Amino acid sequence: MSRTNIIARCHCGAVELELPRKPAVITRCNCSYCRQIDPLFAYYKRRTIRFRSSAKHLESYTWGRGVLQWFRCRHCGSFTHHAPVGQPGPEARLGVNMRLVQPEVLRGTTAKLRDGARNTWRVLEVHVL
Repeated sequence: MSRTNIIARCHCGAVELELPRKPAVITRCNCSYCRQIDPLFAYYKRRTIRFRSSAKHLESYTWGRGVLQWFRCRHCGSFTHHAPVGQPGPEARLGVNMRLVQPEVLRGTTAKLRDGARNTWRVLEVHVL
């Protein structure tokens, strides 16, 4: 992978994801779960992400209608990413928690707050980091 790749790393360093590029846009959500863990999502196809650590360091949680499986480090608890349930292929779109990258990587990126609480996904707010 090229030098422009981004590393998303959990707090303890047990989980690392290598991402292909800086996202043009990141998303925040106001649903009940996201309000508690406050992730910033960037979306990548599974085939473009290199998992640089063993899956044994991850644990998952599926909630609500069972649409998404949420992953976190089993050691430090950092939320790393979510994946669609039942779509394990390389084209599946994963939401990676960009809170796990160095803040300067996201400088200048547009952030959109989406209305997951009402399930409309309407953009409520836009700002630049």
